Amino acid sequence: MIRLQLEQTDNVIEAINKINDLSDLNVELIIPKGAILFENYLNLKLIQNEADKMEKSVEFYTEDESGNNLIMSLNGKSSGSFVQNSFKEESPKAKEAKGKISLPKIHLPKFNIKIPSFIKARKGILIVGLLMLAFVASFIIYGLKTPKVSAKISVHSQSLTRSVTVRVKSGATTDVNTKILKGSVLSSTVDITKEADTTGTKIIGEQAKGEVTIYNYTSDSVTLDKNTKMTYEGKSTDLVYYLKESVTIPASSTPDTGNPRVPSETPGEITASEIGESYNISDGKTLVIKGYSKDTVVGKTKNDVDGGKSQAVKIVAAEDRTNLSKTALADAAIKATSDIKNKLAGNQKLVDGSVQAKIIKETFNKNVGDQVDKLSLTQAVSADGLIYINSELNKFLDEYVKDRVPEDFVLSSQSRDVAVEVLGNSTSSVLTSTEADLQVTLKAFVVPDIKEDEIKKALIGKTPAEAEKILGSIKNVNFYEFKLSPSIPFFGRVPKDLNRIELTIERN
Repeated sequence: MIRLQLEQTDNVIEAINKINDLSDLNVELIIPKGAILFENYLNLKLIQNEADKMEKSVEFYTEDESGNNLIMSLNGKSSGSFVQNSFKEESPKAKEAKGKISLPKIHLPKFNIKIPSFIKARKGILIVGLLMLAFVASFIIYGLKTPKVSAKISVHSQSLTRSVTVRVKSGATTDVNTKILKGSVLSSTVDITKEADTTGTKIIGEQAKGEVTIYNYTSDSVTLDKNTKMTYEGKSTDLVYYLKESVTIPASSTPDTGNPRVPSETPGEITASEIGESYNISDGKTLVIKGYSKDTVVGKTKNDVDGGKSQAVKIVAAEDRTNLSKTALADAAIKATSDIKNKLAGNQKLVDGSVQAKIIKETFNKNVGDQVDKLSLTQAVSADGLIYINSELNKFLDEYVKDRVPEDFVLSSQSRDVAVEVLGNSTSSVLTSTEADLQVTLKAFVVPDIKEDEIKKALIGKTPAEAEKILGSIKNVNFYEFKLSPSIPFFGRVPKDLNRIELTIERN
């Protein structure tokens, strides 16, 4: 797509000429503030109509507020009447010389009728003569212009079916020999927001805590460091706790000789090694201290060790971000495809499946590992699609089958069916935003080379007999019919107005 910057003083004809001078088929038309084009909605409509005739796609852009309103009305097809001006057609030589569009000058004929003085004196005779002249003139006009001709020609047609693989290529020139069809790229940029449930999980909770009493049965003082491991040996599994702070337990005592030693005791606080309810234990439970046997140094819960709890929560997994990005990109490609189709001019065609989208920017609301039930994404995507001009394809097909059309026959434009199938991206075919292989099948008819306009012109002014002779002499005609209505004696001739000659060609 090419950008064209207009001047503030450019009128509609100058704007159309500038668009016509561009080789690109897709134009961004930048109109400045206060441009004279915004004086009338019809200016924009005329530019759009002329661009369609050029088979070009035009998008209007401006910072002018009133201009934007006109553009919105134009694109939205809002209410309002469009008056189509009548232009005088220039000769092909003049068009070739100028290459520009210009408004015609219309010159009206002037009449200056003088009535001779001798006629004025004979008013009665003049009136009668004028009445007779008017009657005769009306009769002649009626006889020459009022009649209509209805002619029918029946010719034999032959079916023609041909299929060819064509490669549409951006920036290339159409070439029947190499089977290349000229294409171009149309672009779009879209934004999309997408949301999805998270699939990752993690366990969160609290660690159980409580108090213990540590007993020392040895004759020496014992110091236990902070985080000393203490284990409760359960029936199904061992539960590990750690000493919150270091403690020193004095040596045991012997009250009387021969009696067992009396252990000394010191309180301490413990914390479970992990979260969860399973670490909640009651008082009086024995805890084995790392590095000591039960009969030397041992701990016992003083009160219930509790407060442990756990629960599973949803978090963002790495796959969640990857999958959401892919889904959003696929949706953005669909949205961009629709946008590109809306930009197509009347005769342009988008190659199905050629739109390729790429991420310009994406922003997630959460990172991997964050605790959240849903993950959202905002994504900016640019997309390119491959297009071709349908009339260009038809010209290609006409050239491709011309050697297969019998002599004195032509390819009919009626009952013509062109089927286009995209071959896709494979080892033997290609499908991208810049080139694509198409299987094109033409189903049409070849008919005798009869030029309707020439036949109509040949019939002008002829009598019915002369007209039938002309129709009967046409080559490859099976039969014909001719009817002149109304039929007026002495004036039974084909009218000069081609619009009053109806010629129907039936192809069997």
